[in-house]
Amino acid sequence: MGYYSKRNPWPYHMVIGGTGVLLGSARPGAPQLLSSKIQDINQVAPPDFSYGGTSPISDRQEPYESLALGMGLRMQEKWQDFRYAQAMGVDLSVWPWCKGPEVKSIVPATRDDVNGVRGFFELGGNLFMANGRYVHTKASGADTWSVAHDFGAGVSILNVAVFTSNSDGVKRAFFALSTGPAQFTTTGTGAYTAMASFTALAFLALGREWWWADDVNRLRKCDTNADPTNEANYTSLNFRAGDKSSPITNLAQTAAGTMLILKTDGIYTLDQAGDDHSLYPFLKFAPRLDNGRWLGQFENSLYVSYGQAFLRLNPDLSLEEVGPERLIANDGPVRGQITAFSGVAGMFALAALYNPDTQNSYLMKFGGFVSGSQASQASPSSVRVDAWHGALNHALVNVVIQSLFVSAIGAPTGHTRTYLGLSDGTLGWLTNPCTPNPAACSAYTFEVGDGWIELPFWHAGYHASIKSLRHLAVTGPFLDASNYVTIEYKLDPNLASWTSLGNVFDSTVYEESAFPTTAAAVLAAFRVHLQNTAAAKSPLVSSVAIGHALRPQRYMSFEADILCADGLVRRDGVPLRLGRLEIQRAVEAAVDTPGAVTVVLPNETTQQLSFTDYTVSQAFDEIARTWRGSLHVKAVQWSPQAV
Repeated sequence: MGYYSKRNPWPYHMVIGGTGVLLGSARPGAPQLLSSKIQDINQVAPPDFSYGGTSPISDRQEPYESLALGMGLRMQEKWQDFRYAQAMGVDLSVWPWCKGPEVKSIVPATRDDVNGVRGFFELGGNLFMANGRYVHTKASGADTWSVAHDFGAGVSILNVAVFTSNSDGVKRAFFALSTGPAQFTTTGTGAYTAMASFTALAFLALGREWWWADDVNRLRKCDTNADPTNEANYTSLNFRAGDKSSPITNLAQTAAGTMLILKTDGIYTLDQAGDDHSLYPFLKFAPRLDNGRWLGQFENSLYVSYGQAFLRLNPDLSLEEVGPERLIANDGPVRGQITAFSGVAGMFALAALYNPDTQNSYLMKFGGFVSGSQASQASPSSVRVDAWHGALNHALVNVVIQSLFVSAIGAPTGHTRTYLGLSDGTLGWLTNPCTPNPAACSAYTFEVGDGWIELPFWHAGYHASIKSLRHLAVTGPFLDASNYVTIEYKLDPNLASWTSLGNVFDSTVYEESAFPTTAAAVLAAFRVHLQNTAAAKSPLVSSVAIGHALRPQRYMSFEADILCADGLVRRDGVPLRLGRLEIQRAVEAAVDTPGAVTVVLPNETTQQLSFTDYTVSQAFDEIARTWRGSLHVKAVQWSPQAV
């Protein structure tokens, strides 16, 4: 091969595991050693002609399309996960992606900023808010609120329920107060009358019975045909739920009509004999004062928070943990405890999430709308699946969303609003869409500004290989100069700061922008920003595609004929002391080694090689100019590094 250096492997052609050997050639003048890059995935035929079927060695695109299966996926698992890591100010429950709802805030002139908003109720065609010591009412035709009643200093509203008795047909709002007897009103703005002695923690109308919870764990009831304001109409027999170490925080009923008594230590019910039963005795909760307090309904199930767990209670009393706390890979700011929950017209549910580490609250959406393939069923229409999306809005700082209430009062004709009650006595509201897809509702308004989606850490299906990043492309049915997309990226997810791609995607339907030619990564992070300038419109994004090419490490293969005969002569003219049997044993030992063998090649590089093929053959001895017996071997690099 023309090597004349006197360094190792001189005076041999090659050294295998410390044994010097001589090489032959397939014919006179032919190369003694063949080296080539081993076959890689570039030679694999694609299984189909989808984006994923394109050769990863050449430029191909990986599109992120529907993300309706929800948040909390930190690391990409497959080509299309239908999920994302985290988001802020966008709604990904539908496809195309759009901005989240515009939440308007209101600060009443007089408010209890210590106890906050406990709930909302409707009475006499008016909307009221229970805020600590105050009952506020919404002005007709305007989004202003004023005090309708003041229970006095040191008093706060624990619970409120609206009930109409069959005895007189009068609708009344009953108030459970922190001190003193319960009170009721028939108008909300007029007289508030105190019960003679009854105190209350919570209320429930169940069938023909009007139930009260009072005195920590005691319940009383009256028939719905009797006057509920007359204490004499309540049964003298009182009922107990559990012991007095844990108070009752709420009363509820399932879709099947079973009464639930929610206490700080668990959930109870009463049988037909009036005896109490703990429904889930082996599911122990740390006794927190807010356990069971945050209760909501969606479809035929009840939803309630106990500690960090968010539970679904089905009509058959089966219990499921369905909250975002189950998203164990979710390490973004949108994590914590569900503090309010409300279904919206059977389409989806809204939930409030409080992060105790940052003391910020976020609006979440429970439910995603997916096509048949995503839902693992053949269906031409979209179906709703359980999925958490959020945050729909940017953080509400240093407050807890304590109540969500859906009402048509104040909303455009044929629509509803969701009202948010906050822990500082303020409130907010948003217009609910009249269709599952907010972009299809003309009355819906979007949060203005910058909303973003962080995609899962991206590896394109090749978790341990380098990828060359070529370009990013955005497809959207509505993008313009006022409703556009920008993108940031990290070539290493551990980097503190993001790098802007430097392009504004504002072209409908398709726009592409190139990465720098040096961009390459094993794992990369991408943040997609949806930006608008007016609440009436939102950018609509159907796909963000990552153009890339796989760049696997280069492993070389080596092929040679090792002369195996007696009487061989080294390159320096000295007879080789090894005979053919010793040469064969040395080569076979290398071939049989399961790992790698140190080999010095004719070009004086030292390689760790694994021998993969072995054949007894003949080769031409360039030194003796004659044909000899030979051992044909093949080997591949153990690592792409050479010395």
